Amino acid sequence: MPTYRPPTEEQVKEAIRRIPTPQLRRAFFENLKNPLWVEPLDVQGAFSQVPEPEPTNDGLIRDTYWPEIDYLGRVASEVPTQVVNVLLKLTKSTNAWVRRSVFSIGATIPPAEAARLQPLIKSWLATGFGWRTDPRDLVSYAVNLLSGGESNVGRWFANVIFRPSKTTKDQAHTLVLDDYWYEHELPRLVSVLGPDGLQVVLPWLVAYERQIGHFTDESDFTYFSRDSIRRRNEHHDGVEQALIDAVRDLAVEATIADASAATELLLKSKMLVARKIAMFAVSAALGTAPGEAVRRDLLTAAHELLFEGASFDDSCRIDYAELARAVSNTTEVPLDSLEQMIELGPRVDHDRLREWLRHDESDDTELDARVKEYVGRWKHQWLSAIGIDALPQVLRDELADLDAQFGVIDAPLEPAVRVSGWVGPSSPVTQDDMAMMSVAELVAHLETWHPTGQGWGPDPTHEGQGRELSALLTTNPAAIAGTDNLVSRLRPTYVRAILRGWEAALKAGQHLDWSQVGDTIAEVLAHSGVSSFAAEGSNFDDDPDMHACKHAAVGLLEELVKKRPSVATPAGVIERFAELLIVSAADTRAWAEYSEYEGDSGMDPLTTSLNWQWPEMLRGLIHLMSWGTETDWYDTARSLVERELARSDARGASRAVLGEALGRLLDAVPEWVAARSPEFFGEGSHLTIPQQIALTTATAVHHYHHRLFQLLSPSMVAAMNSEQPIVAGWRSQSDPIEQIGQWAIQSVIRGHGTLDDPVARTFFAAAPPAVRGRAIGQIAWAFMHASAVDDSFRDRFAALWDRRVEHVRESPGDEEELNGFHWFVRSHKFAVQWWLTRLQEALKLHRSLGAERGMIGKEVAAAAEVDPRGAFDVLKLLLETRNEHGLGTFDLARNAIPMVIARAIASGDATLESEATNYMNQLGEEGNLALEAEVNKVLLGVLTQDDVDE
Repeated sequence: MPTYRPPTEEQVKEAIRRIPTPQLRRAFFENLKNPLWVEPLDVQGAFSQVPEPEPTNDGLIRDTYWPEIDYLGRVASEVPTQVVNVLLKLTKSTNAWVRRSVFSIGATIPPAEAARLQPLIKSWLATGFGWRTDPRDLVSYAVNLLSGGESNVGRWFANVIFRPSKTTKDQAHTLVLDDYWYEHELPRLVSVLGPDGLQVVLPWLVAYERQIGHFTDESDFTYFSRDSIRRRNEHHDGVEQALIDAVRDLAVEATIADASAATELLLKSKMLVARKIAMFAVSAALGTAPGEAVRRDLLTAAHELLFEGASFDDSCRIDYAELARAVSNTTEVPLDSLEQMIELGPRVDHDRLREWLRHDESDDTELDARVKEYVGRWKHQWLSAIGIDALPQVLRDELADLDAQFGVIDAPLEPAVRVSGWVGPSSPVTQDDMAMMSVAELVAHLETWHPTGQGWGPDPTHEGQGRELSALLTTNPAAIAGTDNLVSRLRPTYVRAILRGWEAALKAGQHLDWSQVGDTIAEVLAHSGVSSFAAEGSNFDDDPDMHACKHAAVGLLEELVKKRPSVATPAGVIERFAELLIVSAADTRAWAEYSEYEGDSGMDPLTTSLNWQWPEMLRGLIHLMSWGTETDWYDTARSLVERELARSDARGASRAVLGEALGRLLDAVPEWVAARSPEFFGEGSHLTIPQQIALTTATAVHHYHHRLFQLLSPSMVAAMNSEQPIVAGWRSQSDPIEQIGQWAIQSVIRGHGTLDDPVARTFFAAAPPAVRGRAIGQIAWAFMHASAVDDSFRDRFAALWDRRVEHVRESPGDEEELNGFHWFVRSHKFAVQWWLTRLQEALKLHRSLGAERGMIGKEVAAAAEVDPRGAFDVLKLLLETRNEHGLGTFDLARNAIPMVIARAIASGDATLESEATNYMNQLGEEGNLALEAEVNKVLLGVLTQDDVDE
């Protein structure tokens, strides 16, 4: 450090004497660059008075900035020992700035010096590392230690931040890092752990699996999160997935180094997921073309894994098969022992399997056949996954026979579809098990199964089994094809599940057995409603009657009668479904149930319509009308729709259904809609509640359309003239009047109307200023998200804004109408010259507009390139009402202030240069001590660029 000289004791004392205030200390330490001052300042006690957090009047805690710590951070790389000596004295400090800097310093100084920080960090374990500390610095500190030879301290700290600690009663798991940063940063740490990293990370996975309840002394559900170790399951815990990935990758390295030791370590954890990882690691290591000695060790480990009974757990099938294939590709020695292992069959108790597959009236011959088929399907799955090339000849022949019996499995290494959850009703058989049953067997099982209340874990129920059945039919709607009389044979719970499964399959574009579907719906609708089966279990374990089943039938019909181009229905089928839906309308019990309900669900009308049979039926009838007037059923459907809409519906679901369907009806039967519009949507000076619901649902669920707007304009005007708040048919982010305003603005900017048209004129006269501002801002926000905006749309919107500003000039009390202008700025669809002058005027008309709105610092900075004077004036207006600690101020300070001031100083306008310099000094006196340096950096960049240009 030849350019620096150590200060004398007198110089240090004099410097400390001259900086008694926080502002002066900040100015001194932010400009001090000489690292040789650290030790003399420490001797004089300059680093001993760390400010502690203080409570504020609003109940929050404020961390006072300590400029000394920034100086220590700047010079730490040059005098690390002296800086660490200072930091080690701060064990009692709770200042978040200090704790943040300790880790950022520890991440960059020599590892030996970083390791000396361990006592300080240990003293903070009970109180945490501070909310300001960057998680990346924590990991960088550990990486610095581990990659620099300080493995003991590095592993200690890695365990501190990555090993789950003990949980409390209310916590599922306890981690130092948030889940996002844990998952994001773990691979970086794993990369520097070294050859025995598996010994470090595997215990983290064990601890985490125990904390989230997947692994206990009595049970092991660790397999649930990974069907295949090779790839993640979707929608599963990111921390768990990251840990599995980390253990997997470390296991491969460890297995190549010492296959026996790595496998033993993994299996010693006694977790199924660790056994799966061991299989994957050996197969991956074999794929690296290892040397002969390593290959022998790997094959030994592979054979031990392949021929252990625990490896034949169904959850291991994919990883087992990949390992068997890898062994087959590595050696010509056949896996003859597989024959004996496969012959043992599924690893379940034989008596338990028989009891599970037994039906009430099954004789031993039937049961033996059922067990034989189950075992055969199990063998088929395993042999198909292992693959013919890896099988000895006997098993190849058996696989050929099984393919002929059950059909070839197209993707044997794909995971089986699993529908499950951690809560809710459970099933005695899974969706997989159902898929392996024949149609007759599945229906017979559903007919004869009864809950025993003695199952392991949550007792299986009819409801749980029904959910598995729905999931099966969603992907394979033909799973019960050819079965008649389902309603008389099966409990309502299962019939409902079948109908819901078919509905989901239809939505997914699957074809159904139209005849079976129609027959089943007809049976349900003709049923009295009283179940022939006594409900079994507790509440919600089994449907007590046909009520929910009838609802499901109508819901399926509603889907079936839609115009659905993705699923072509044969001739005559839609007519039958239309007839069935019309028949369902004759059942007045659905209306009675809906109308007599006295509870308050808290749902809006549209949501209510999705949860009751009567509005579902009405929705289906409207779908029938939407096919047009040429159909045989149109007149009947229209008559029924009019009848149902005439009912006194206090909860409004029917009018929400009407509003939701308005676009389809307007396309299909415009004359009917036009004739009934005044009745359904209202006009004049007053709207009834049903009319309000129909209108507000229509505006909420539809995008702006000129024909809809024309149709609803009289109703919109009436709604805005209402003295009472308008009822929302669907509660969305915008209130109903604001939605009407957005439609009015859309009409203007699309050239369909003007601000003098009735809806726009009424909106800007009757709606509160804040509502007008939100409506304008929402359209500008939409401009921001549009990839392109037609010039004509933009220009009309700009003209609309100018009209509204003119209004605010004349009516100063309406300044909140200007609230949304920041979206014009951020949309980048308007020229800088246009928005800059208008932003300046808006700020003058609405003095609090700039307080926290917009986050437009970058845009103002860019505007300074085009108009330095305009940008400078806007900046001053934005800062006039700033909140010192608000995001808006932070945005301006970071992105705008230095650039705008620098551009003003460099503008060549002497007056502007003087104003900008004075303003910079004013902001500096107010505490922005680094501003001048930041402005000078910008100016240097400007001058350098000018020089290059010349």
